[in-house]
Amino acid sequence: MAVSKVGDPMRLLTRASVIAAGRRSRWVVIAVWLALAMLAVPLQAKLSERAADESETFLVRGSESAAVKRIIDERFRRGSETAAVIAYFRESGITADDGRRADTDALALCRSGAIPNLTMVATPYQRACGETDPLDMSSGGSLLTSPDDTVILSTVLMTDDSTPDVEQAVAAIREVVPPATGDESGLRAFVTGRAGFEADRQAALGGINGTLLAVTVAVLLLLLLVTYRSPLVALVPLAVVALAYLVTSGLAYGLVAAGLTEVSGQTTSILVVLMFGAGTDYCLLIVARFRDELRRTRDAEEAMVAAAQRTAPAILSAGAIVAGTMMVLALADFNATREMGPILALGVAIMVCAGLTLLPAVLIALGRRAFWPAVPRLEPESAAAVTFWGRVAGLVHARPGVIAAAVTAVLAAGALAGLGARPALDFSESFREAPDSVRGQQVIRDHFIPGRSAPLRIVVAAEVGGKVQSALTEGTHTPVADMHAVARSVNVDDDSPMLIFDADLRMDPFSEQSTDAVPALREVAERAAGGQTVLIGGTVAENYDARQALGRDTRLIVPVSLALILVVLAVLLRAVVMPLYVIATVILSFGFALGVGSLIFTHLLGQPASDPNLPIYAFIFLVALGVDYNVFLLSRISERRRQHETRRAVTEALERTGGVITSAGLVLAATFATLMVIPMEALFQIGFVVTLGLLADTFLVRALLVPALATMLGERNWWPFKQTATPD
Repeated sequence: MAVSKVGDPMRLLTRASVIAAGRRSRWVVIAVWLALAMLAVPLQAKLSERAADESETFLVRGSESAAVKRIIDERFRRGSETAAVIAYFRESGITADDGRRADTDALALCRSGAIPNLTMVATPYQRACGETDPLDMSSGGSLLTSPDDTVILSTVLMTDDSTPDVEQAVAAIREVVPPATGDESGLRAFVTGRAGFEADRQAALGGINGTLLAVTVAVLLLLLLVTYRSPLVALVPLAVVALAYLVTSGLAYGLVAAGLTEVSGQTTSILVVLMFGAGTDYCLLIVARFRDELRRTRDAEEAMVAAAQRTAPAILSAGAIVAGTMMVLALADFNATREMGPILALGVAIMVCAGLTLLPAVLIALGRRAFWPAVPRLEPESAAAVTFWGRVAGLVHARPGVIAAAVTAVLAAGALAGLGARPALDFSESFREAPDSVRGQQVIRDHFIPGRSAPLRIVVAAEVGGKVQSALTEGTHTPVADMHAVARSVNVDDDSPMLIFDADLRMDPFSEQSTDAVPALREVAERAAGGQTVLIGGTVAENYDARQALGRDTRLIVPVSLALILVVLAVLLRAVVMPLYVIATVILSFGFALGVGSLIFTHLLGQPASDPNLPIYAFIFLVALGVDYNVFLLSRISERRRQHETRRAVTEALERTGGVITSAGLVLAATFATLMVIPMEALFQIGFVVTLGLLADTFLVRALLVPALATMLGERNWWPFKQTATPD
């Protein structure tokens, strides 16, 4: 079976690579890509600006907490305010001078003009600025002074929760108040609350795309230099990917500006890693085949045409698998997952186009010089020397059953290690090193009602507000310690008065225990409201809704992704058996990565908690990219299958592609490993598990397990289509 005969669209797209290598067209292709990249440069900066605002990123579409935020933002004059909480702390007890310092700081913040959309600054002793609301009881000294008199709280309210404005506000506050390490008198101040948390998260991610890009390029350049021993051929793939990344950024900004999708900093970070990792691998496949063809023919253009014709179908199929799987993410309810889909799929599609057009154009323009000083020379037909991959292929051919059983046992044992449930990361565990906001929350938790820094937000019909308040605060079965009205308005839907209450929990609002309490709280509130409107939102409720959505998203995205991959592989290979076991082996390596990762996090790194996003993100990247690189091996098996029976085709394919495919796997694993430089535990875990899974897939699945299974099954690989080898 010839891979290039999968279908007319595949042959048409393959033809684009051949055209791009033409004597005149190569320069046109290079010029067009350069022009597109130059036009996209200013748009890339605008995309980064849009990605900086993550105020809606971690909400759930259609959830109760998202509805609360929307109602407050749209209908309440004061209720939509975002709070920064300043915790003044002196271990020996707050003094009168400390109280005066808090008042002085509050007045300075009011007068500075540095806080966007400021509406109020209040201390336990005064309202420094802002209107007084008769329903607002938050300025009472008893609520803002700890029972042991070691902590006092000041509150800064703003009407905008956009991430850039929050960052600016928190930075301005920290310039005024005492440092967290203490001033000359020993008074310490921590800026926490929702605004503080968001600002510290952004600070941890600040400039991360530049760091990721620098680390990624350095790692890839080193690996390419080691692989090809040529500076030019190491730089060319990176330059091609960089241009494709700029073009993708420009197009992605167009989609965001048109309102067709959203973007976050998390998405742009993963876009860098995905495009440079997968894109470099696509380029490697073409470069390696071009070098092989240069050893067979003197004419560089003829060599590139042959290389393009033989690699383009595999690259197109692999790209289709990754892009299609990324698009499945658009089905998610969790905003952070859903918005990734279109942008990551766009990045992969652009990268495939660049790899099949720009890369051949540049390589053919450079000719053999691209490989200097290790220039490939014409080699006479002779008996090939026994190579490392030749010995591996011979071992697989001789003992396929033993190898398949051994590798499966190793992967299954690793997967079994992940069967035990791990608790979810709470907010204090989200950072590799605790910032001021986390330490401030710990101070509040130790000296106040723990929920003071992140209250529940309850929207309720005014006529049943008292009943709901009583039910939540007076019942011994609920964890609400205090509940106070903060705003009043009119519901525009039915003209019935509505109240907003803030409810402080008796427990740490960022703990899993608080998250688990949300459904019971909602049930109590609904029963007390007697059919009237009552909705519970706020950070704790948002965390609960996100956890539920991630479970639903996983149950939907996993089967849809697997079905899509199965269809693409079946069309590419014109078979059913081989696609089924290839997908099964990649799922096994995914389970191995999660299980072994769980053991390492718990027992070696001292972090038993897991990010709730980890399973679905690890699945998407490991399964899509794992199958993606299996396509390179399978396409070569199919190519050799035109001339030999299947067992020999597998042996020759592994011998000829083992080196380049393993190099590609190492490149991709090293690229995802760069996520571990980010000081956020969630991205560290994703980077670690995906890297581990890619290494297992590279050295165990693709190098041993898949070839062993293909050898064992022989001609049954191609069921239900009968395929007959064409003799040499």
